[in-house]
Amino acid sequence: MNPSQIFVHHIGITAPAAVLDQVADFYDIALGLKPGYRPEFFGLGGKWLYSGDLPIVHLLEDEARDGSKSGYFDHFALRCHDYDGVVARLSQHNIEYSEIDSPDVQQRQVFITDPAGNSVELNFDVSQ
Repeated sequence: MNPSQIFVHHIGITAPAAVLDQVADFYDIALGLKPGYRPEFFGLGGKWLYSGDLPIVHLLEDEARDGSKSGYFDHFALRCHDYDGVVARLSQHNIEYSEIDSPDVQQRQVFITDPAGNSVELNFDVSQ
């Protein structure tokens, strides 16, 4: 397998059932990810959130997460487009964010946190 052809398939996020809908709404508002088909064979509640035809965020109900499964998970990062549109959407919905410009890699990073406390990094190409 050629490592240059490896791409993120999906991100798995856990959240208590009480905030699962809020987390799904957050990703819809912040990034336009929409709930869609999710197989029912998992034995856990949850939702799959789609970017177009791809279910890139898998939300799973987990009431008693103790950190033993994911270890030292810190954040996940997504390559995004339309910086102005995304930042406008975040501002419109009062979603706090911070930014870092990384000119050495021609990238702008926007950081947000979902209602379950998961950190998300949004990366925008600024080479143009």
